[in-house]
Amino acid sequence: MSIAEKETWGAYSKLVLKELERLNEDHDEMKAEFENRFKEINGILSDLKNTERLAADHKVWIEKVNDVWSPVQMKEAKDEIYAQKNKWIAALAIIAFVQLIFGIAVVYWAKSH
Repeated sequence: MSIAEKETWGAYSKLVLKELERLNEDHDEMKAEFENRFKEINGILSDLKNTERLAADHKVWIEKVNDVWSPVQMKEAKDEIYAQKNKWIAALAIIAFVQLIFGIAVVYWAKSH
């Protein structure tokens, strides 16, 4: 080999080496990016599984509650509570009205005697 061929081969081998190093760096960057995305996807998948588990737990809880106390029974109980509350309000209003009438009667009786 002549000196010119050796220099050309040396320059060419340096170019090939630089290109291989660049490709290796690109490969390492791409690998790191894939790992980050993989971790992100695993996090999202984990959140999704947790949400799915919570939904299943809530479904079981609702079924257990419905076995003990159905939605119809809940509505009837709520309506009964409001009916009782309205009866107490009416009773208190009647008592207050009777006390007012009695107070007025006492005042008139006191003035007349």
